[in-house]
Amino acid sequence: MNFDKTKAMRNAEKHVAHGRIRAAIAEYRMVVDNDPRDIGTLNMLGDLHAKNSEKREAVDCYMQVAEHYGTQGFSQKAIAIYNKISRLQPDSIEVSIKLAELYKVKGSLSEARAHYTTLAEHYQKNGRKFEALAMWKQIALLDPNNTEVCMNLADSYIREGHRDDAAEAYAEAGTRFSRLGRNDDAIRALMKGHDIRPNDLRILDGLVKAYSAMGRAGKAVHLLEDILEDEPYNRDVLYLLIDCHIQSQNAAGAEQAVIKLVELEPANYPKLLDLIRIYLNADDSDSAARILSMSSEYLLAAGQGDECKRWITEILERDSNHIGALRLLVRHASWAQEEMAFTISLSRLAEAAKQAGSSGDERYALSQLVIVRPFESNYADRLRALNEEHGFEEEQVDAELVKAQFQRFDAPEDDQPAPVSVVEQTGFQTANDLSEYKLQPVKFPPEFENNGRIVQDEVEADVVGEEIHVSGLGHSDDERLQREIESISFYIDNDYSELAEKAIGELTAEFGDRTEIQELKHRLTAVPEEAVPAEHVQVSSLGINEIRSEFGLDDVEAPAEGDDYETHYHTAVAYQEMGLTEDAIKEFQDAINLVDPDDGTRRFFQCANLLGHCFFTNGMANLAVKWFSRALETPELSDDETQGLWYELALAYDADGDHENSSRYFEQVYAENVDFRDVAERVKNSLVGH
Repeated sequence: MNFDKTKAMRNAEKHVAHGRIRAAIAEYRMVVDNDPRDIGTLNMLGDLHAKNSEKREAVDCYMQVAEHYGTQGFSQKAIAIYNKISRLQPDSIEVSIKLAELYKVKGSLSEARAHYTTLAEHYQKNGRKFEALAMWKQIALLDPNNTEVCMNLADSYIREGHRDDAAEAYAEAGTRFSRLGRNDDAIRALMKGHDIRPNDLRILDGLVKAYSAMGRAGKAVHLLEDILEDEPYNRDVLYLLIDCHIQSQNAAGAEQAVIKLVELEPANYPKLLDLIRIYLNADDSDSAARILSMSSEYLLAAGQGDECKRWITEILERDSNHIGALRLLVRHASWAQEEMAFTISLSRLAEAAKQAGSSGDERYALSQLVIVRPFESNYADRLRALNEEHGFEEEQVDAELVKAQFQRFDAPEDDQPAPVSVVEQTGFQTANDLSEYKLQPVKFPPEFENNGRIVQDEVEADVVGEEIHVSGLGHSDDERLQREIESISFYIDNDYSELAEKAIGELTAEFGDRTEIQELKHRLTAVPEEAVPAEHVQVSSLGINEIRSEFGLDDVEAPAEGDDYETHYHTAVAYQEMGLTEDAIKEFQDAINLVDPDDGTRRFFQCANLLGHCFFTNGMANLAVKWFSRALETPELSDDETQGLWYELALAYDADGDHENSSRYFEQVYAENVDFRDVAERVKNSLVGH
């Protein structure tokens, strides 16, 4: 027999109208039993039970209605029903829990706090201290300005032996005190947390900020340095120490910490730039240039040439003849393949070095200038005089290697370029731009030809308004011929046979086969020339000392025998950053052969770890596995270091096709630290794959 819901509802309404509550309840019960989704009728049924003083039945109906509204996301409706229940059962813990959560979701924080307080007091009274603490924690989270509740919560955790929870509560209290400007109270709270967890980063960060705000950064520095004595390679603490030094403008301390961090992880080189700013603010251009020299190769390798140039310019604005900054200006021009800027910066370096009596820098600049400006004889003359004055031996410079820096300016022989103006090559637009560089009269190189003849022999920059024009100096042909003969003689004397031959050909085309030119040809053919196979041509490359110099790691004195490890290690790091992985591997291997896992230092760990990364980068995953495994041999590794090596081993095994071992190491990391990098996702994918 089919149930007639409409008839039952009509009958129930009639019973209610005539005060027959029990009969109405019976009709509504049949409706609800036959249609459980009729929440409205269930609510009316609860009201009738409540009116008939049947509290238990009323609560049962209301609970079903409230849970339905809560599940559907109708928080306000659910709250209204739970309040009905609360009036029937004012001491119901279950209802208080539901109301506290619903008010929190709705954003009614005062009501939520009231219910959480009721719960906390109830649990406390009944000896359920852990549940009471959980409620007080919720109250603390709901009121971000309440510091006392955090301190009370922390003290309660201490009494109950929950030390980690106590440390979290002290850290939260310290943060709130700092936000309110109560730095003394913040330090007291944070130090209590520090006593429990000395290396907690949140607590340490709060202490640094509080001490710095009070002008007592030295206390924070001392605290962090004490930690680093036990954990010298703790990256996070190093970060905090650097920030602490930078905030207090302590350049020396910041430099020591930054260099240590960059040695540990070269990718942190941007921290060096903060040091440059500190030194410039202190008007210490020498230190600023030294730090920029250390970071310049990182910047250039990362394609941040403009950033490097900006710092160089700022140093030179303070001291236009600063030797260190001019060296970097030369390096930048070479990296940017800007031949004119390279020449100008070399000229500036040579002049500044001459004034400062820095014969080494002047000699370097001149040796490059005689290559890029071969017809400017004053450079060769000055270089020759400098060598004689100081007793230097003549050194051969690979001219082709120097010129190769600017090959992008070359053009095919059948498509010779038109002369390029100084403005076009340097980008300078005004007289002031040029005067800053103290531009000296220069000659165009042989490449700049017009119809087979040199465009002009000597040029000078004449400034007219805001434009720069090139005009001849008006020397006679005989004087010019004589100077060019001297330049070619220099080539012949220094075995630059190809350059000499090319220059003689150009000179013959312009002046004819004169006696002086015939003598040059005779001298050239008299020079013994040995045919050297192309594959045997030696191209000069940077050795260990040169690499160290490029990165600002060289000392005035030669390294002692005990420094061999540092020499190989830092050279390897430099090679690695420049992408010269094979060279880096060799240097790391030389370094690791000088140390032992049990020597009490972290050297073996450093080298083995970086060797693993190098082999991994080179696609040799099996060798990466070997070195990551060797790194694990280091005694007293921290949990972070061990987990990091496990993770790298998992990656290496995976790349080597050994998915079983890869999964095993990922799971080891996951078992100890589910938040480590992306290990949770990797373990999940591994399980799906199986």
